[in-house]
Amino acid sequence: MEFFTVFFSSLLMVFSPVGLVLDTVVADAIRSQVNDVEELAVRIDNTPSYQSTQGRIDRVRIASRGIEPIEDFRIEVLELETDSIDININNLQTQNIQGIRQSLRKPLQGGLSLILKEGDINRALKSDKIRETLQKTINSIVPEQVPKFRILTLCVEFKPKDRLGIKVKLQQLKNFNEENFPEIIALNLEAGFKVKDGRSIQVLDPRGELNNKTLSKKFLSRFQQFDLAFLEGQGIVTRLLKLKVDEESLALVSFIRLEPLK
Repeated sequence: MEFFTVFFSSLLMVFSPVGLVLDTVVADAIRSQVNDVEELAVRIDNTPSYQSTQGRIDRVRIASRGIEPIEDFRIEVLELETDSIDININNLQTQNIQGIRQSLRKPLQGGLSLILKEGDINRALKSDKIRETLQKTINSIVPEQVPKFRILTLCVEFKPKDRLGIKVKLQQLKNFNEENFPEIIALNLEAGFKVKDGRSIQVLDPRGELNNKTLSKKFLSRFQQFDLAFLEGQGIVTRLLKLKVDEESLALVSFIRLEPLK
């Protein structure tokens, strides 16, 4: 969610207190919000220009390369083009997604295109901060009666024909409240995928090994689909238009809409 917050809040900073709308206003806002960016271009369409004082913009187009929305997470290419934006500038809030939604008079929507490099993802997965976030997420969704694990290593492998591999090594906690890790678990997974109806990702021909033992097709078949509907509970509607993987990179094109908070 932090990624969405950073980008949406940067967009809304186009509405300056003095009513001036400049491409550099958004560019400077993005640079101040993200950890780093190598290349950045912003274009704003707004006719007449004074409508920004009423909280309205016709269109914003952003193209970036080498952008780090958060520390240690680099995106090779990130491009965004919005439809018209209409907000209540007297109630502009950008601290979190719910605050941004509360500022909107109508949905904030547009097209998003990004490219992720395998090397950048694996460098991110070696980051203590990002692994700590992943660990907390895993711990929060695993039931209390299920054994807990600590991530030792985690990496991804991009493969031809839209296949993705994941290798993870875990330490199982004998008691979650004690520093006691008696068992190491090595899990290797590989699968293809395709976009289904723009709303979900269908898993194809999954394969896996647990401590060098092949996982059964019956077990792996439980993980056949990942649905994006869970984001709708946060007011974020996403439709995947393209998802492509080769040996070096993952390319994604998506439509995103942020609904006003009623």
